[in-house]
Amino acid sequence: MEQVAILSQMFDFSIVIKDNGDILEFFSSNDTYKNNLSLHNNIAQFEEEIFSNPIFSSLEVNDSKQTFLQHTWNNHSVLTYVIPSNGNYIFGYNIIEKQVEVKTDPPSSNSDLIIKSPAMIKVAKQIQKAANAAATTLLLGESGVGKEMVARAIYRSGARKDQPFVAINCGAIPETLIESELFGYTAGSFTGAQKSGKIGKFREANKGVVFLDEVGELPLSMQVKLLRVLQERVVTPIGSSIEYPIDVQVIAATNKSLINMVNEGTFREDLYYRLNIIPITIQPLRERAVEIPELIEHFTTIFNKKYNCHRHFSITAIDFLTLQEWPGNVRELENFIERTIILADEDIISLQTARDFLDAPSSNQAHEKNIIINKLIPLQEAQELIEEQLITMAMEKYNSLKLAANVLGISPPTMTRKYKRIKEMKEEAQMLFSTRHILESELDKRLRATAVVTSVSIPPSMLEEAIKHPNNTKYLDPVSEQLTQIYTKEEGVQWGFIFMRDEEGNIIHLTSSEGFVIPVGATYIGSDIILKSIDDAYNGILSVTPIYEDEYGAWKTCCVPLYDSEGKVIAILGFDYSKDYVNNELIKLSESLNISLS
Repeated sequence: MEQVAILSQMFDFSIVIKDNGDILEFFSSNDTYKNNLSLHNNIAQFEEEIFSNPIFSSLEVNDSKQTFLQHTWNNHSVLTYVIPSNGNYIFGYNIIEKQVEVKTDPPSSNSDLIIKSPAMIKVAKQIQKAANAAATTLLLGESGVGKEMVARAIYRSGARKDQPFVAINCGAIPETLIESELFGYTAGSFTGAQKSGKIGKFREANKGVVFLDEVGELPLSMQVKLLRVLQERVVTPIGSSIEYPIDVQVIAATNKSLINMVNEGTFREDLYYRLNIIPITIQPLRERAVEIPELIEHFTTIFNKKYNCHRHFSITAIDFLTLQEWPGNVRELENFIERTIILADEDIISLQTARDFLDAPSSNQAHEKNIIINKLIPLQEAQELIEEQLITMAMEKYNSLKLAANVLGISPPTMTRKYKRIKEMKEEAQMLFSTRHILESELDKRLRATAVVTSVSIPPSMLEEAIKHPNNTKYLDPVSEQLTQIYTKEEGVQWGFIFMRDEEGNIIHLTSSEGFVIPVGATYIGSDIILKSIDDAYNGILSVTPIYEDEYGAWKTCCVPLYDSEGKVIAILGFDYSKDYVNNELIKLSESLNISLS
């Protein structure tokens, strides 16, 4: 008992083994690991099931404590301590949490929401904003994604949490009764009415929150009355002329596209905009598969308590369930867990049992996404490209090397090796991009300086005369000669040119340095990149393009505005630099700044 107490305080879970790996005993406060440990007699089997980098088979005999960092197939990190003890070994494990932290205050702790995926982290932030503002909120998502849980999380996180939360399903009430349910009625106002009347859901929720589920099912006649309540914040019961003021936060939910219904004429546009103050979209479960294991544990705990059971799912069963599509979303998963907890004959629910109760095919059917190659490339390159896309897609969806390997039909070690290489290639590309970006920024500063100095050396009066007489060499030649001088003196400048806009907005070549490939007076139709740079210059912005290609070659171009005597932009000055020059200058810069470009 003393050893149990000590190990429980030191580690999340621990295993005592013989030197051949046979498990003597284990201690764990984590049900997932405890259940999995009970299935294995040797630590090598356990490690193969849990870790992508097992250590026991390569462990060196050592009398001192050793420490290792291991990674589970579910992409978590575990700090492992190997401690010699009376001829045996203690393997102590501490789990390092790697969940993304939500920087805003999370929803109330009594919320049933599981928040791990980026999609739900975004929802959690929106929940807090909706709770703080107490504004009308519209929840969007497929059936079963948990819209009412989100509504209750908003309620519990806001200042109205001690006031009523009143939910009503707009699709479950007959059209003839929905007005009386929402707004109430007076005694004797219609046949079958209660003698005492009824105050209605909105007055019942006064000072609190009213949740209108399936709001898209409201008939048009009822939509008009709901709109008035939202606008005026008063309700009038059936059979009464008295207006009762209300103070409620309205949260509506739908699994339909209300904007499509507006276009079809089945939902009022003005009501849509009244409801759509804070829209929150809850993604389907298949898009946040990383949360499925925790949802399984959550529902297992609930139904074990409800039915007085002690059942748990094996890791292989959890992996299998995580790979399913769950078209009914969280509601379908919850139903499956409850059914399995009640009907299973085993306390540790196996993969086969999970498959039988789900009645699912053994093959994994991942969510389909088209992979398109739109140009001819070597088959080997195409194979590598498709492999990279599939592996990346699987990891984005499941965030687990083991699950991704399962759905792609490859071994976990192969998946680990390939994914590691993909990550390394992306990191190298990002590092190279970042380095080049820094060096290009420095070069761009220098190119801008050259263009600015040239622009101020051209007298506005000379430019104005050239624009007034676009076909007269008497006025164009002085400007052209000045550009040619810069061209010959400034290293790297391929051409200098001046463009202007005609009355139709076309870009016209006014004049340039010697040898420019576009004739004077011609309309310039070029790359979108350079056209944007010209637009920026006309708006007074000094602009340098990235390297681009046109029919004349590959270039980097700097464009600056040229002003008349009143300070108005009347043309732009541009300098072209060849791709070879730019690359050579980047190499020189990298050497002078001691930054590696390769």
